[in-house]
Amino acid sequence: MTHASAPSLDLLERWMQTVVMHPDGAASGIRAPRARRLLPVAAKAPESIVLPSRSLTSVERLDIYAHMYYARLLEIMDAEYPVTRRILQPEAFARVAREFLAKNPSRCRTLNRLSARFPDFLAHHLPRGRASGLAADVARIERAMEDVFDAPLVEPLAAAEIAAIGADEWRHLRLVMNPALRLLVLRYPANDCMNAIRGGRKPRLPSPRRTFAMVYRRAFQVYRRDQSPAQFRLLAALESGATLAQAVRAAVRGRRLSADRLAAMLGRWFREWAAAGLFVGVARE
Repeated sequence: MTHASAPSLDLLERWMQTVVMHPDGAASGIRAPRARRLLPVAAKAPESIVLPSRSLTSVERLDIYAHMYYARLLEIMDAEYPVTRRILQPEAFARVAREFLAKNPSRCRTLNRLSARFPDFLAHHLPRGRASGLAADVARIERAMEDVFDAPLVEPLAAAEIAAIGADEWRHLRLVMNPALRLLVLRYPANDCMNAIRGGRKPRLPSPRRTFAMVYRRAFQVYRRDQSPAQFRLLAALESGATLAQAVRAAVRGRRLSADRLAAMLGRWFREWAAAGLFVGVARE
């Protein structure tokens, strides 16, 4: 190839990216339709684009980068989903993670959102069974932990500020939720399983049982905690923009509680939530 016909840097970079990111390696990447459209000559003579070395062919040199690319992404997913990996076993996890990366290549300058769709991918691509269902739910928790860790830092309301809201104001006020909070409806007791595995125990695979979890960050520490169905309904209503009165009605629907018992229950819940920093402001309807 003459100097005059040499590809531009932009074209070369796009070809290199296409080749290196191909899930089946550099040899397949060079022959892929997109790469052929970018640099047709490379499919027949890759050495015209990437020179061989004394010990490696052009394709072998490209394969080093292709291997490093996926190895680095798999390393990140291993770190983000340690419990999911243990449930699926390392080889099976690596296989499904690689399938995910092939169908969901990185499109962002950072890798924070690399695996955002991974829990849904597991739910739709793993074979049916308790291990698969549990793994998908655990992955949802682990993904939420990543999300809340990266969420904006906002000063939470103190418990006294929440307690000062009079019951006569509940119809007109909304509590603003901390952006470092995720509410999850799960098909399995995934949080209990995570606690057991991270504690060094090997629990039996649980049967399906609907559970409700919240994942949140307090200061710079991420926490996860199961909630009762009533607690979850209240939090979910607040998150959707309901007033305090509407959220309380959603939480206690179908239950007959005396005013004193309701007040005691709500007081306990809101003290716990305020200590967790779940609320960051008050808005008036």
